[in-house]
Amino acid sequence: MAPRLRVVPNEVIEPAAGDPALTRPVVLPPGGSQPAAAPLGSDRASFENLYEQHFEFTWRVLRHLGLGGASLNDGCQELWLVVHRRLPTVALHAQVRTWLFGVAVNVVRNQRRSAARRRCDPALPASLAAPGLDPEAAHAARETWIAVQSFLETLDDNDRWIFVCNVIERMSADETARALGIEVDSVYQRVRTLRRAIRKRLDR
Repeated sequence: MAPRLRVVPNEVIEPAAGDPALTRPVVLPPGGSQPAAAPLGSDRASFENLYEQHFEFTWRVLRHLGLGGASLNDGCQELWLVVHRRLPTVALHAQVRTWLFGVAVNVVRNQRRSAARRRCDPALPASLAAPGLDPEAAHAARETWIAVQSFLETLDDNDRWIFVCNVIERMSADETARALGIEVDSVYQRVRTLRRAIRKRLDR
């Protein structure tokens, strides 16, 4: 269950002066020629439902994009403040995860601009431990997690974002392209290359 996040209208949703993580434009899915959609809504129930349903997704994404420890907690807080502030103006429908991924990318990018890049601790957090695994399976899962995190650290930002979005979170190539503002063909090409690279690393 997602931790409680208390948002008080007109008090916490406004970013502090000079806070880049809350003031940079968020990557939104391109509108193109699609008809305008009604906003999801900004009432408390809509935000709390969104938070409850997608907090774990955003936590995983920020973790895989390189945030760890205190910076991961800070990143989650920043991301959901952005969501609360932008929610009344965004038409989401089925594109919720696409939009949230774009917000996560901007939060990570801006944290790196405001402070020295922090390398995340590859140790598997206890909250990610899969319930019901026997010790041998749990150890194998932990080793795979560490290998994947190590692989992610070798990638440049663009490849890392594509890998996390498409391979780890299993978002479609179209969703990945919209979230990152790139061509679908580029997603397919990069994913093929990245899959070969991760297989080679895991087979060592």
